[in-house]
Amino acid sequence: MYKITSANNPLIKEIKSLSRKKDRWIKKEYIIEGTKPIREAIIEEIKIINILYSQRLFEREEGEKLFNELKDKKNLIELEDSLFQNISSMENSQGVFALANFDALKLKDIKSSKPYIYLDEIQDPGNMGTIIRSSDAFDMGGIIIGKGCVDPFNPKVVRASMSSIFRVDLIFEDNIEIIFKTIKQLGRRILVASLDNSNDINDFVFKNDDIIVIGNEGRGVSKDIKKIADKAIKIPMRGLAESLNAGIASSIIMYELSSQS
Repeated sequence: MYKITSANNPLIKEIKSLSRKKDRWIKKEYIIEGTKPIREAIIEEIKIINILYSQRLFEREEGEKLFNELKDKKNLIELEDSLFQNISSMENSQGVFALANFDALKLKDIKSSKPYIYLDEIQDPGNMGTIIRSSDAFDMGGIIIGKGCVDPFNPKVVRASMSSIFRVDLIFEDNIEIIFKTIKQLGRRILVASLDNSNDINDFVFKNDDIIVIGNEGRGVSKDIKKIADKAIKIPMRGLAESLNAGIASSIIMYELSSQS
């Protein structure tokens, strides 16, 4: 265990670079911040490179408890409070974050016969985090993240997922043709969430290996995907709201799907 006091330290520069998606993906590294997420990351055996803390960690009982659990680890590093605050992405930091590796899974890694969620240009970090969290809660096989989506390893997404990102398989593929050709070859149905010529989810019979497509917050599911979809589904609403945001809508669909299995 050692202490860093200079902003010019190479590790500090590396951590700052992870605010950019390009650098996260070059290094396959991201930041996990907060006592509870770090504890869950350890439980889920996430590949943690370093854990960095400041004296602020000891202001809360759970922080002191976490430190006592980690104090003998060689990858534990103390930072000056001012340096830590300069790096932290949280307004009210708990004084601890971890630098961790992530794996970029591909279509070949789809092994589960459970349903998967395909995201078509989901761009809001809050929606992405909610969808990851709900996928965990309703026991989906994983999430296929298409081209144009917000990076799930963005710090805002990691926080919004409430640690579910450690348990959900994230599949990455930009090429739509490859994605849906592979899905068809696996014999799976493609269901798009859409208001056009759709079946109410309350009356629809889901299959355990369906692929559910959730569209962009503004324009919905793209026309190209709608053309190759097997069915369209929608959430019946009695009120006056025209639509739900992508995070809420996908969560309701996942609940209905899981309740039928």
